[in-house]
Amino acid sequence: MSAVSKTHIIYLEDLNYSNNLLENLRIYDWRIMSPIVSVIIVSYNTKSLLLDCIAKIPTSSLPKDQIEIIVVDNHSTDGTLPALSSAYPTLKVIKNTVNRGFGGANNQGADVAQGKYLLFLNTDAFLTPTVLPTLISYLDSHPRVVAVGPKYLYPDGSFQPSAGYFPTLTRVMGWMWGLDRLPILKYFFPRPYHQENPNFYQSNQEVEWLMGACILLRRRDFAAVSGFDSKIFMYCEEVELFLRLNQKTGMNCIYESSVSITHIGSASTKKSGASRLVQELRGIEYLYAKHYPGQLGYLRLLLYTGVLLRLIVFAFIPAKHEAMLEYKKYFQNT
Repeated sequence: MSAVSKTHIIYLEDLNYSNNLLENLRIYDWRIMSPIVSVIIVSYNTKSLLLDCIAKIPTSSLPKDQIEIIVVDNHSTDGTLPALSSAYPTLKVIKNTVNRGFGGANNQGADVAQGKYLLFLNTDAFLTPTVLPTLISYLDSHPRVVAVGPKYLYPDGSFQPSAGYFPTLTRVMGWMWGLDRLPILKYFFPRPYHQENPNFYQSNQEVEWLMGACILLRRRDFAAVSGFDSKIFMYCEEVELFLRLNQKTGMNCIYESSVSITHIGSASTKKSGASRLVQELRGIEYLYAKHYPGQLGYLRLLLYTGVLLRLIVFAFIPAKHEAMLEYKKYFQNT
């Protein structure tokens, strides 16, 4: 472990954590007094987006000295670190020499965070001024809520789904087979794995998981479950985290409809929808192998048939050729 201080910038080269976040590192002088919130941003070859993302944070109505910003860079090769050093010389930066994935890198940031709250923020997610104080105020006044997240909007202002319920076998069937999208069958899927109904997001809702692009949690709760499972490289890691948080605390999350962020989506991966879905399926398989091993065979049957249905349908749609190739990889790697 090494730490070389450059003004306020501290590079922590590939820290090997014990994965026990309750033992937070205290040996580094972050030059900040008791911040209310630590904003943790994982970057990977998204230099321009990262700089814009950081620029939006100080516009919050929360006092600047109550906000700690920690950037964890997953070995970017696009000049991210020099750009950060030039534009924001007082940031806290963790520099990895390998890509540790979304969950693993966020754990690194959380491990050195000093705030009462942790805001996990993607580089392609941009805050509006009222987001931070509103989310913090909500958790302050609702001790039986484990996390809170804002409304998500695409850059054109259109609505973006960002929450749902744990992937039970019934919900996975509805999602993979498209049953929960059929109006005539929605009565049978009142709490879908992915909640995609725009009307649902018009008011505050209690949900079981929130999209990880912008979520606020108490640091103590995150530490109590040892953070994200770093074995999930990307996709489904927030669902697995919220499952453990629910098991530990008995609490769910809240979608807060009164504030919104702009979220581009998949900026660092630049993967197609089919590729992202395949990675999410891998994540769900891992979740079941870890938490519900006796149901893993049933889950795989639902996933396989859902992918097979897509292959059959897309065979007749030339524009879906690339998606078909991604779905075929799922079977080849199974």
